[in-house]
Amino acid sequence: MEARLSLAWYIVLERTIPGTESFVNGKAVATVGELLTSFAKQECVPTLMSFFSVAPTTLAALAENHGITLEKPRTEKWFTADEGLKTLKVLIDEAEKHRLDGRVIEDLRDFQTILGAAKKNSVRWHLAVDY
Repeated sequence: MEARLSLAWYIVLERTIPGTESFVNGKAVATVGELLTSFAKQECVPTLMSFFSVAPTTLAALAENHGITLEKPRTEKWFTADEGLKTLKVLIDEAEKHRLDGRVIEDLRDFQTILGAAKKNSVRWHLAVDY
């Protein structure tokens, strides 16, 4: 797992929630993304990556850095916390059942905590990727 830890998945909240820490390392989850996707599909819940979105300005800057011109930037998508919480419950259960690395389970629980706060505060979210 250590060799591929530069990629990280993290949660972006539509707005800051006072008193809520939204940082999650997210590297462990990213390394087992394909496995988590298979768990989600097997249990008929949305995959974590189905919640992926990116701000148009971020996407435009990334495209520009790679010499690409975007015709029409995509709109940033936001999801309700309930949608993500259902997936996270299943993924945590499956990760524990299959005895995945504790860092994966810790990341998933951290995501769950953030989305729990988002639900209480009616804040939408999406998943993002750091390369």
